[in-house]
Amino acid sequence: MSLETDIGCLRSLPLFQDMPASRLKLVALMGERLQFEPGAVLISPQEKLEGVYVIMEGEVEFAQPREGGGERRFVKDTGSITGDVSLLSGQPFITTVSAKSRVLALRIPKDLFFELLQTVPEFSLAICRDLAGRVQKLASVLLHENETV
Repeated sequence: MSLETDIGCLRSLPLFQDMPASRLKLVALMGERLQFEPGAVLISPQEKLEGVYVIMEGEVEFAQPREGGGERRFVKDTGSITGDVSLLSGQPFITTVSAKSRVLALRIPKDLFFELLQTVPEFSLAICRDLAGRVQKLASVLLHENETV
């Protein structure tokens, strides 16, 4: 992908739609483009992350071991971000994230991620909305699990 293609791809994602052009270009320039084949691991449990991953193309699968055996799995696709919760909380990652399909990801370094949060209100708000949406989904899943117990 070219720089212009990366910028266009980022601009199409909800997290980056309202970001000023100069900051978007900085993200595209400083982000590390990574490609993963199906089954490749992007993030391992207990990994201390040095950046967040923006899924530019493809799907990633999260696998979390369950008490009593088995795994809980869920998928995120193009436009999603992962690693932000771990960075914001200062805690190691808790699940395995692997490529479900061929994945093109942009790894945004931790320092740049925090700089964007501090200096680009539109990005901060987009991250807050994304996190709130995930919390709402998690609460819904947990409530439905408890109803069946």
